[in-house]
Amino acid sequence: MFCEEEHHSHIHHHYHHGKGHHHVIPPLRGLLHLIILKTISEGPIHGGEIQRKINERFNLNISKAMIYGLLRRLEHHNLVVSQWITEEGGPAKRIYYITEEGLSYLNESLKELRKVKTIIDKLIS
Repeated sequence: MFCEEEHHSHIHHHYHHGKGHHHVIPPLRGLLHLIILKTISEGPIHGGEIQRKINERFNLNISKAMIYGLLRRLEHHNLVVSQWITEEGGPAKRIYYITEEGLSYLNESLKELRKVKTIIDKLIS
């Protein structure tokens, strides 16, 4: 349902040709949108905070540009919605919320990942 082909070539290029950057290893290509969805599923959140949480929890250094690109695509697929919130005295922030569709997509995807995890555990042991 959700395809990351557009980002594939960019990440693939970065993986093979980046110098001294943190690399997104190929198995993560298809997981990044799920990592973002999972993060948003825990409560409404803005893009910068999504990046911080992902970097902290998964020890991944994902660029803001990549996160915002995926957020736009998740929104396009109606898996998340966003709205501008103005905090007192602060700048407006775009806050992201997961949709019902996004939640069921996430849950189905995680169910599939659990099957893959069993295979990976055997593969690397």
